[in-house]
Amino acid sequence: MLNYPLIAPPFDMKDFEEMNKGEAKQFFDWYISEIPSRLNVLEQLTQGKIELDFSPASLIHLFDWYLSVINLYKLSEEELEEIFQSWDDLPWFVYESEKESLLEHPYEIDQEDYALALDISIYFAETIRAHFPEVQWAYKTKPKSDAELNQPILLFETETIYYERNPRRLLLVIIEYIKKHDVTSKSLFDMFHQDGQLILGEDE
Repeated sequence: MLNYPLIAPPFDMKDFEEMNKGEAKQFFDWYISEIPSRLNVLEQLTQGKIELDFSPASLIHLFDWYLSVINLYKLSEEELEEIFQSWDDLPWFVYESEKESLLEHPYEIDQEDYALALDISIYFAETIRAHFPEVQWAYKTKPKSDAELNQPILLFETETIYYERNPRRLLLVIIEYIKKHDVTSKSLFDMFHQDGQLILGEDE
């Protein structure tokens, strides 16, 4: 995927946990404004092979296509050593656990494949919203300890239902399963139905 049009804000980007309220709003407003263009990029990349009609079935076709185009490669000993060195500041027990996991599944994908996953996360989110219009894009500026602090998330809340999803984080988690060869073309589709049950309060 040469010349992949990356998504990047036209202003200095801070880590989410370092943003103040104004910066969080600036990023959120920009991110939401970019959704139509990112969906257009996705449509162009799939070259009409997939009907991106926000149907649950389209998530199967889209994710199957993603699995077919990404470059999953095995890390070299030198690359592994560089990663281990970058973990020097981790507590020893975390270091050992992460090292063991990486040695068991020493794989990575290209940076452009990560960028493409972020566009797919937008499509996943908009598919959720197409079927559950009560779900809205939102962001939270407190508490400071919140794992999704200042990040665009999907949110729906009633007296009995609380649904929150960070689509970007979801795709990053799925990528970790890709590295472990533990996904199918239905992985994203299954997440859609799992989230649907949460939104409808039918998760029990």
